[in-house]
Amino acid sequence: MTTARETHHPIAEPTDVEMQLDSTFGVDPNPGTHTVIDRVLEVLCAALLAAITLILFANAVMRFAFNSPLGWTEELVTGMMLWLTMLGFTLGVRRRESIEIRAFVGRLPVRIQTWLKLGTDLLTAAVLLHLAWFAYLYVTKFGGDPSPYLRLPKGFFIAALPIGATVAALIVLFQLPGCRAAILRQLDEEKS
Repeated sequence: MTTARETHHPIAEPTDVEMQLDSTFGVDPNPGTHTVIDRVLEVLCAALLAAITLILFANAVMRFAFNSPLGWTEELVTGMMLWLTMLGFTLGVRRRESIEIRAFVGRLPVRIQTWLKLGTDLLTAAVLLHLAWFAYLYVTKFGGDPSPYLRLPKGFFIAALPIGATVAALIVLFQLPGCRAAILRQLDEEKS
C-alpha cells in the first residue's frame, strides 16, 4: 500500500512548479541563497542608490544653506536612476521576483500551468529583445549628443536600456530549460 506522500506528483503544487522552474541555471528558489551575479548586481544597485542620495542631499544643502544649487545634479541623478532601474529589473528577473498574477493560474492543472509558464517566458524574452532593439537604435541615433551640463554623451546613460533589456532577456532564455525539464517530467509521469 502506498501513502499519499509516495504517490505525490513531483510538481503537483503551484509552489512546486515554481521551485522546479526556478532551480535551473543558478536561480535558486530559496530566497536566502544568492549567486555571485546577484551579489554584484546588489552592490552596484546599493552604490548607485547611495550616490544618488548623497548627490541629492548635497544639492539640497547647497540650495537651501548657501542659495547656490548644483545645476548638474538633476542630469546626473536621472542617468544614474536609469542604470539603477535596469540593474534592479535584471536582478528581479534573475530571481523571478517580478509581478505575477497567481490567483487564476494557480487553479489550473499543473500541466497547463507549466505550459503557461513556458509561453509567458517566451513572450517576456521576445518583448525584452524588442525593447532592447529599439533602445539600441535610439542610442545609436542620439547617444552621441552631449548632455547640457556635464557634456557627457547621452549614450552613456541611455545605454542602460538596451543593455538591461538584453541581459534580462538572456536570463529569461537561460531559464527556459527549467520549463522544458518540468514539462518533460510531467509527460513522463503521465506515461507511467
